[in-house]
Amino acid sequence: MGGDSDVGAIWAAAIEQNIFTVEAPGIEQVTASLGQDAQCFRGTITIAGRKPIRHLVAISAEMAKTRPGADPQGRRIILCDNDPTFVLYRISQRFGLPVVPEWAGWFNEELNRRGAIKPLIGLGCTPVVVSGTKKLFLKWIRSPLRQKRIEAPDRNVPVGWNLAHSFFRVRETGLEEEGCQEARRL
Repeated sequence: MGGDSDVGAIWAAAIEQNIFTVEAPGIEQVTASLGQDAQCFRGTITIAGRKPIRHLVAISAEMAKTRPGADPQGRRIILCDNDPTFVLYRISQRFGLPVVPEWAGWFNEELNRRGAIKPLIGLGCTPVVVSGTKKLFLKWIRSPLRQKRIEAPDRNVPVGWNLAHSFFRVRETGLEEEGCQEARRL
């Protein structure tokens, strides 16, 4: 977020595959590039009585492939939260997996045990990248179901997901609280 020149400079750096530095309170300075074919989305937030705020969302071509439908044979998904229930929900939605929320703890343990989940750097969120395919995840589910380590519901009823909305939740650190208050003002 920023003025025209701020957003324009970052946009140019992303499109021209330049290296730039990312700094923020609470995270170590990172030198980055979005690589070839980065996608940029620019916009304006207008608030009565204030100068317009320009904003830019820029993502690498690799990250763009993780959105649903972009790469059906994709082997990974990037998520904005590491909550086990959220992770299982998003993976089940992406790959059409027959799962229930009660399996979230078990699935999280499997992801960690197999090294299929890795943390990413995030500001105000706890992003992760999960590696795997539909075929692999179905294989993981099959064995514990047969061994009765996880159980399918007794009845054929719709599954209800109770997801915590933690992306803008106020947490104990001042940084996240400031980000939440700023997001609420906008």
